[in-house]
Amino acid sequence: RSSDLLDQCVNIIPVIAKADTLTLEERDAFKARICEDIQFHGMNVYPSSIVPEDDDDAEINSKIESLLPFAVVGSEKEHKRGNKSVLGRQTKWGFIEVENKAHCEFPNLRDMLIKTHMQDLIETTDKVHYENFRHTRLQRQQMGESNI
Repeated sequence: RSSDLLDQCVNIIPVIAKADTLTLEERDAFKARICEDIQFHGMNVYPSSIVPEDDDDAEINSKIESLLPFAVVGSEKEHKRGNKSVLGRQTKWGFIEVENKAHCEFPNLRDMLIKTHMQDLIETTDKVHYENFRHTRLQRQQMGESNI
């Protein structure tokens, strides 16, 4: 299976796109099913695939893991909301703000990627995933195989 190889090559961060198409109950059930599938297939997802360096990192990772998979809503359109302009989408039921944590988990995903885990993602990609790839490639070259 490709998922067996995928987590050996890249950091996996599960995301539910277009989460606004689901009710809150459907979203929670879908998140639970994804978590069950991840556990059933033994996939390593980020950040649970890393060992925290200290208690602060462990606490941050625990908060992030409780949100996985991130349910996000995307929009490139800016709308006037009061006296400010916000990214979001107008629906029949109301307005969904991309940056509002009550509406969407995009701010949590963005904060993880850019604020709290960027350096670790870079290091994990370089020191773990690239080195695994390089090691496998060298082994196969020694055995005379040219394809990965």
